[in-house]
Amino acid sequence: MDIQYLLFLQRFREAIGGALNDFFVQISDLSYGIFIWMLACIIFWAVDKKNGAFFFLNVAVSRFLMQLLKLTFCVYRPWIRSEQIVPVEKASGYSFPSGHSVTAASNYGTVLERYGRKHKPLGVFMAFMILLTMFSRNYIGVHTPQDVVIGAALGLAVVFLGAKAWQWIDEKPNRDYIVLCVGVVLTALFLVYISVKSYPMNYDAEGKLLVDPAKMKTDGYKDAGRFLGVTLGWFLERRFVRFSMDVSAVKKVTRCCVGVLLLIAYEKALTPAVTDAVGLSWIGFVLTFGELILLMVVYPFCFSLFDGKRGEKTAVQFS
Repeated sequence: MDIQYLLFLQRFREAIGGALNDFFVQISDLSYGIFIWMLACIIFWAVDKKNGAFFFLNVAVSRFLMQLLKLTFCVYRPWIRSEQIVPVEKASGYSFPSGHSVTAASNYGTVLERYGRKHKPLGVFMAFMILLTMFSRNYIGVHTPQDVVIGAALGLAVVFLGAKAWQWIDEKPNRDYIVLCVGVVLTALFLVYISVKSYPMNYDAEGKLLVDPAKMKTDGYKDAGRFLGVTLGWFLERRFVRFSMDVSAVKKVTRCCVGVLLLIAYEKALTPAVTDAVGLSWIGFVLTFGELILLMVVYPFCFSLFDGKRGEKTAVQFS
């Protein structure tokens, strides 16, 4: 039935001559690329540090869990399951769950959870963007309905269970140490698991692997690096950096402008150059870990140096 649904959408795409293809590709890409880290950084550096930390943690945790599911179940993409499916553009790797849906739910869902209660139109718009992203992955033919539903459910579960978890953290001063230790242990176990487990080794008619496990493990290493980087970065900023938000609007805008340029340079220039030069799958772990430490610890430490101020210990609090 899931394939029949995708074929129905495919016939609709063909009937309108692909008029909506680019729109849904853009909606899809908006939830998964550099934009999500830009948004997290802007909130963290200039709007509300507590909510920004919560944003970082939700996205990193949800992507970490998404990779665990992808690399455990190893579900093939729709066009591999049925030759009738012709996607608008092909996506690499395994299909279940939808990474874009996971990230959209944790990304937009965090904004919904944090700001949607006081700003109803914003909350409705965020919910709409989650649903639209889910539909976009079906519309362009890269995921089945179950992929996007489970993906979105995972992302939202991280957001709303995470709210309870961070409330628990703030009840006693040293529980952030527990979070850090759990993050380190889970990262280590995950890296061992994806490195030693077996993967399907099926080939197409031309003798090419349907999905290359090495590529998928590389993606897993990257999100493991993000998970550990955010966990450690949050802890270090909370305990030692503690940059102040009590600065002028001009300084906050400057933080964001310089920081976004730094983020773009890291992702678009440094990361590809180092990856090509080293050529090892695990380098992705190092680069993504380093990126989050840069964004959450090193760059914010510069705020304290230039502003001559330090704020209170970062905590995610809920009313």
